[in-house]
Amino acid sequence: MSVAESSGRLGFTRADIEQTIQARFETVVRLVPNRIALSGDGRSWTFDELNRQANQIAHAIRGITPSGSGRVAYLVNQSPEMVVATLAVLKSGKAYVAIHPQVPFSAQRDILRDVEPDLVLTTSALEAEARALSADVCEVLVLDRIDERLSVDNPLHEATQYDASTLFYTSGSTGQPKGVVKSHRAVLHRVWLSTLYDEITIDDRQSLLTHCSFSASESDMFGALLQGATVCTYDIAWRVLSEFRAWIESERITLLHPPVLFFRAFLATLEGEELFPHVRIVALAGDVVLPDDLEKWKRHFSRRCVVLHRFSITETALLIVSRFDHDSDLTGPFLAAGRPVQDKTLRLIDQDGGPVRHGETGELVVESDYLADGYWKLPEETAAAFSLDPGRRVYRTGDLGRFNADGTFVFGGRQDHQVKIRGYRVDTREIESALMQLEGVREVAVIPWRKDGEQRLTAFTVWEEGRESEQAGIRSRLRTSLPDWKIPDEFQSVAALPKTLTGKVDRKLLIWAANSRETENRMTGIDSQVLW
Repeated sequence: MSVAESSGRLGFTRADIEQTIQARFETVVRLVPNRIALSGDGRSWTFDELNRQANQIAHAIRGITPSGSGRVAYLVNQSPEMVVATLAVLKSGKAYVAIHPQVPFSAQRDILRDVEPDLVLTTSALEAEARALSADVCEVLVLDRIDERLSVDNPLHEATQYDASTLFYTSGSTGQPKGVVKSHRAVLHRVWLSTLYDEITIDDRQSLLTHCSFSASESDMFGALLQGATVCTYDIAWRVLSEFRAWIESERITLLHPPVLFFRAFLATLEGEELFPHVRIVALAGDVVLPDDLEKWKRHFSRRCVVLHRFSITETALLIVSRFDHDSDLTGPFLAAGRPVQDKTLRLIDQDGGPVRHGETGELVVESDYLADGYWKLPEETAAAFSLDPGRRVYRTGDLGRFNADGTFVFGGRQDHQVKIRGYRVDTREIESALMQLEGVREVAVIPWRKDGEQRLTAFTVWEEGRESEQAGIRSRLRTSLPDWKIPDEFQSVAALPKTLTGKVDRKLLIWAANSRETENRMTGIDSQVLW
């Protein structure tokens, strides 16, 4: 037994940030070659096996693409091959760009033309789609047809910690996809933070429920692999909720990171107490977590399990973490505020860019040496969002918040979550929280819209089976917890809320629905977009 295996932790220090992702992975391979690194679809790879397979693909990439830095895209389902492809691209010295197979072809094509990759990787199952996508752009390499005579040795490293490791494409507020460029050291800083908050050991088994085209994947995939733990892939988009419980138990998951709305729906299916004795951390991010979510979590997870509520942005990575256990106070409409993570300075500014007074709400600005490098081929947008102040990178988030007297940060939501109703400023999350407290309500989204120049609110509500008739009395039930001007003008019962590929509520679609004049068209438009 190696020293690493006997101690349980490999150690990841500040000094380990200043290298490349592939260099750190190869260090882990040397320390724990026979530990299981990757599991999914009934298969598993040791660290040594995963390294050898990624090396062969990396050598194949180098044989096709120009030398030096560049970008390689891949069109791969959420599967173990997604992890293999990521490591192979990094080992080739390029930056990876993951393209989600479920994204519309036109959006895939926009991304590919923007990123101008040297190559597209895919599997035989998606080869036809990949060739249509990459026509007139670049060649295609099929992962399951790699020449087995290629070397399995580690390629010589050419990248540095300051080079791009990946581009995450996000539509942002414009609807046009733009690539957020992340360096190796920015990703490795996120891994270092996981040593502080997750305390990962080589015995941990981390869920990977997010496609690598989304930034949430980097903390799960690299946080585990670069500390000797096991990454377990599972595609929640194609599996029913009842299968998720069996998967958690069969894979003996210890670190569970589900999308918030998926987790909420999953909790509603559970019966019994302490069903998951192996899970020690549930990490939630990407959407509003309500006290009621954690009350239900307490019923089904053991007392050794804690919840980490994370606030992250693609351009900044992890910013704030709140920790909850079974004894935490869950009263009130919102969960307790969290504290900023190390190396991320948060400050608030007003509309003119000046500081706000303590306790007041302002736009969140982040200062750190570990932010994204900017937006790919968009110098003007990069200059508008990122700056040096002085010598340190600064990013304007567009999010609202305020600081409590104890230094904790209260997230105030996006600008579009703050609306003026009858002269009062209203946070739609507060209304959603009040609706979720009503018996029979499973999911809800409150959406602002305008009529005759005035701001109105529509609540889209998903009811538990057989409780839909209670929609008629929902307004009177809300009056016990909300003033009249916070009660939505309109209530719509829907079978399910539309979701994005990351599991968030598709609020853009709901805004369209709220402004639609024909209710029948509105309902059809929503129900046709349901992800699960």
